[in-house]
Amino acid sequence: MTINKMGIGIAHSKLILIGEHSVVYGQPAIALPVTILKTTVTITASKFGQYIENNEFRRRLDLMGDEFEGIRQLIMRLLAKFHSSSMPFSLEIDSNIPLGRGLGASASLATAITRAIYDFFDTELLEKDLIFYANFSENITHGKSSGIDVATVNSEHPLWFIKDEAIEPFELNLHGFIVIGDTGVHGFTSQAINIVREKLVEEKQVTQAYIDQLGDLAKASKSFLMTNKLSELGQVMNKAHSVLSSLGVSHPRLETLVDVALKNGALGAKLTGSGLGGVMVALAENEKDAIRISQRLLKSGAKNTWIYSF
Repeated sequence: MTINKMGIGIAHSKLILIGEHSVVYGQPAIALPVTILKTTVTITASKFGQYIENNEFRRRLDLMGDEFEGIRQLIMRLLAKFHSSSMPFSLEIDSNIPLGRGLGASASLATAITRAIYDFFDTELLEKDLIFYANFSENITHGKSSGIDVATVNSEHPLWFIKDEAIEPFELNLHGFIVIGDTGVHGFTSQAINIVREKLVEEKQVTQAYIDQLGDLAKASKSFLMTNKLSELGQVMNKAHSVLSSLGVSHPRLETLVDVALKNGALGAKLTGSGLGGVMVALAENEKDAIRISQRLLKSGAKNTWIYSF
C-alpha cells in the first residue's frame, strides 16, 4: 500500500432552500450546495501522537470533546481500515462553515476527512464508500441522520429529497443571487423538531395544514428553479417563512434579518434549517442588490454574510 506524505480532502457546505420541518412528515425538501463555504482537511504523518488541530486548538484525538465523537469514531474506523490504527499523524481542519447553523458543517467535515485519509493512503474512494463513512459519522453526531446533508455536500446540483425515498439531483436554471445571513445564534434542531411535534399534537388540523402547505411550496419551488422564475421563487420563500414562523421555529434575530432583507430589495427571504437561530437566506435579482442586502444585514446585527450566485 502506497502512503503519501500528505492527504488532502475538501467538501463544501449546503442549505435547505425549502421544506424545513415538513420533510420530517413525508413532504419534499430542496437542498442546495453552497460551494463558497468549504472545509479543507490536511493529514500528515508525524513522529508521535495523533492530533487534531484548527485555528483555535490542537488536541490529542483521544482527548477530543463529546461534540467531536462522531469525527473521532470516523478517524479511528478509517485508520483501522488501512491497518494503521496507531499511526502518528496531525490532522488540520480549515473551515469557514459556521457550526450549528444548519449549513452542513459536520457533514462537510466528515466528507473532507474521509477524502483526506483515502488520499493519504493513495486509495481510490468510491462514492458509495464516501457516503457510507460520512453518514457513519453523522449518525453518531446527530443521531440517525436523514442523509440529506451528506448527499448535498457531495453534490454539485440541487437535491430533491423525500423521506425514505431516493435523493434526486435536478438541473438548476436560475439566474440570481442568494445572500446568507448568520444570526450568530446557535440553532437547536432537536428543540425545533419537538416544537412542531407538540403543535401537531395540540393543534393537529391547523399544524397539518401548515405542513402540507410547506410541501406544496417545495413542489412549486422545484419548478421555479428549473424555469428561471426568480420573482415567483421569492414569493414562495416569503410564504414558507411565514408558515415556519407560525409553527414557532423562528427567532427574533431571524425575524429582524428577514425584515431587513425584504426592505432592501430582496425578492424573498426566509429562515433556513431548523430555526431557533442559525441563518436566514435572501434572494436577490442581481449582484448590486445582493451586496446592498448583505451590507444592511451586517449593520442590523448579522454576525456574517455570504453571497452565492446561481
